[in-house]
Formats: sequence, C-alpha cells, structure tokens
Amino acid sequence: MKKLILSVLTFFVVLSASAHAVFLETALKGAKGKSHAVKVIYGEPDEHEEISKWWWYKEGMQVTLTLIKPDGSKESLTTTVQSDHLLATFVPDQEGVYHVSLHRDTERKERAKIQYQINAVATIHVGNATIGNAVSNINNELFVYADQASYKKNKEVSLTLYQKGKPAPHSFLQIIAPSGWIRWVETDDQGVARFTPEWKGKYFAEASKREKVEGKEFEEYSRATSMSFEVK
Repeated sequence: MKKLILSVLTFFVVLSASAHAVFLETALKGAKGKSHAVKVIYGEPDEHEEISKWWWYKEGMQVTLTLIKPDGSKESLTTTVQSDHLLATFVPDQEGVYHVSLHRDTERKERAKIQYQINAVATIHVGNATIGNAVSNINNELFVYADQASYKKNKEVSLTLYQKGKPAPHSFLQIIAPSGWIRWVETDDQGVARFTPEWKGKYFAEASKREKVEGKEFEEYSRATSMSFEVK
C-alpha cells in the first residue's frame, strides 16, 4: 500500500512539474491580407517568464517557426526578441486553416542521458474555408490535434495526441481552462482525449512523452508539446 501511495504521489509530482511549458500565443482567428502576430512564450498561459529565465533559450539564439499554409506550402518565420516573448508575424494570403509550429531540440549538456525537445503548434482560421485543417499538414514529432475551428460550451471536446505521426494511446493531456481550472485527461486506444468544457474562451492543452532511443549519444528523448483551442 505504501508503495502504491508513493507511486501515485510521484505520478502527480511529475505531472505538476510540467506546468511550465513553451506556448505559441496568438489570435485563433485571422484576416486575409492583415498582419498576424505569433508570440513564443515560456511559463503559464497568463504568466510569462522573462526571456533571461528561460531554461531553453540562450541570448542571441535564433528561433525559427514554420508556417504551414492551407494549400500545404511552408514558410519560415523569423522571431525577434521582446522582453518576455519572441515575436513573429505573417500576412495570410489565402483563406483556410494555417498552422504555425515550433519544433527544436534544446541544447544538451555533455554526457547528459536525456535529450529534451520542444514542440508547440498554433492553428489560425482565416475566413470560413476549412481547407488545410489536416493532420498531414503538421510535422511535429509530438502534437495535439483539434479537428474543429471551435467547440461549444457543455459539449464534448475530442482532441487527438500524435507521436511521430501516429495516435498516442493511454497518454495524458493537461487541459487548462480560461478560469484557471486544470484537468488531466487520458487518451483512449485511438489516442483521443475527451472532456466537456464548462467555460467559454481559449483553452490550452499540454502533453509530454518519453521515448528510449538507441544509436545516439543519449538514451532517451523527452518531448513536450502545447496548443490552444476555442470554446464558444
């Protein structure tokens, strides 16, 4: 019994430790021909850490985002350093669903056995077209996919966690509501996590996965990912 209690406590400590994450913060609706801003932030969705405190960022380091347009074409977005975030902008030139992704390995200390990897995705809907809202348009090694532009309050939400292109079953997503409410939801056999939102507004989802590797200078990949979606 003591061993079981310790295991449960350790489980929740590990989950709680992932509260700080890298997010792509942006408006989930855009307009064709108008500049759209995307922020890279670290911390909590409503509490950004100063860049100097970011464990994964070095002064002067160039962070590049990938913009995937509705037609599947890609473009690199260069970020500029602000006080507590990195900023990138783009101008949508077509209607449909755009994805902006961050995917990078952090610097690993010499002889460290774990390689940390950051994944973050933002989905922006421009106009009423749904073209571009496809799993195949996102190439991150770990990401959460929302198949709708927005969801309804008190109606079930389904989110799918993908790891290396395949659904990740029996994994946990952390859901953060606009009210600050936090809930852990487990994916089913098909990698789908379901829950019913009680508030309107922007929600965030986070997940992390570890993978043993061979033939590299390290033994394990530790990947983390985040995304946001809207509830009306």
